[in-house]
Amino acid sequence: MTFKHTGWRTAAVLAVILTFMLTAACSSSSPPEPSFAPQPTEAPEEGQTITLITPPDAKNVDNESAPKYQIQTRLTDFRLLSESAGLAWGVTKNELRMYMTRDNGSTWSNISPSTNVQFLSNPVYGQDIFFTDPNNGWIIRSASGQTETVVLRTTDGGLQWKISSFPDSNTVTSIFFNNTQYGWLMTTWDANATKSSKALYATADGGATWNMVMQNEQYNPSLPNNTIPMAGVTTGMIFRDNLRGFVTLQTGALPKIYMTQDGGATWAQGQDFLVNPQLSTCDKVITGEPQFFANGSTSGWMPVGCQKEKTGSIEYNGYFTANGGMNWKFAVFNFREQTGINRHLAPDFLNSTTGWTLSGDLLYKTVNGGTTWSALPASSVLQSKLLEYPEIVKLQFISGDVGWLLIQKEENRRSILLQTTNGGVSWRVL
Repeated sequence: MTFKHTGWRTAAVLAVILTFMLTAACSSSSPPEPSFAPQPTEAPEEGQTITLITPPDAKNVDNESAPKYQIQTRLTDFRLLSESAGLAWGVTKNELRMYMTRDNGSTWSNISPSTNVQFLSNPVYGQDIFFTDPNNGWIIRSASGQTETVVLRTTDGGLQWKISSFPDSNTVTSIFFNNTQYGWLMTTWDANATKSSKALYATADGGATWNMVMQNEQYNPSLPNNTIPMAGVTTGMIFRDNLRGFVTLQTGALPKIYMTQDGGATWAQGQDFLVNPQLSTCDKVITGEPQFFANGSTSGWMPVGCQKEKTGSIEYNGYFTANGGMNWKFAVFNFREQTGINRHLAPDFLNSTTGWTLSGDLLYKTVNGGTTWSALPASSVLQSKLLEYPEIVKLQFISGDVGWLLIQKEENRRSILLQTTNGGVSWRVL
């Protein structure tokens, strides 16, 4: 009995093993799972190779032994702060990546704020970023979703960033600091192409706290209207000192300028730019940001572009002031109309006489306020790089010798920064 029972159990076990083996054999002979080709990924944002140092080592760095670092971000803007110091930045994976050089681009420091502060768009100088000098700077991270608008500020060249909240969740359109303590922020809402509600905030403690000094939605028709009007989109803001400032507006086809002499509390319309007959045939007149040539200077200028819809061209001229912006004199730039992808690039002026502009792959210079322009000798580096990166993002000269040029190829998410130290005659990659 016992023997028979054991044999039956053994036979059952053998049957299970045989079934398993047959199943495995069938499985191994079945066709493999189909493999799918890898899906294409977004092209990485690429930058240039720089010599990266940590800020404490900046004074004692050996350029030859310092590590070379490939910036894994596409630079989208820059600002020269002196002949030797400048900033460049871009946003990758919602992180602002900012770099500073204090030695003409030989070495760079990573002065990026904390990655916990996320950015959904690329900050623009004069709109989201402002520096008065290499040590003192501010970055605005605008509100989005559940995140509020915050102001980041540094007094040590980006070694540390302090953060403060801002009492407005609307879009920030302009930022300007007259010195390390006094600054202004403009916000807008309910905006379209020709109008927007506007509010102006001021700080007297370096950006730690902000107070509203003007807003234009509480207009009382029985009282004089002394605010910046709703009609018009802000294109620039600048203050000469703690009291006197200017804001330019684009109102459809027409530009306007408003002035304040009490720190931004009240505003009055300035000179009517369109009385000039040279602008009467333009389909649209574009004004750039007003700028003064030096701190405390009464001389300044702003570009003005005449856009023609039929040809898609823009011809730039300028308005210059010699009395602190009370009056602006129209200057005809005897330069050809610009077409193509770089037609929006305005000339860059160092003072009331000296300026530069790019046309094609040649740089032109004026020394008489735009009356005549001379082509500088062709730079092989500039010409070759413009073939790779044909879109001009920005041109800025900080002196008669030193200038930077940012160029890009948007479709490949690539950019490169160039520098000249001889007034634009020759260029090198920073």
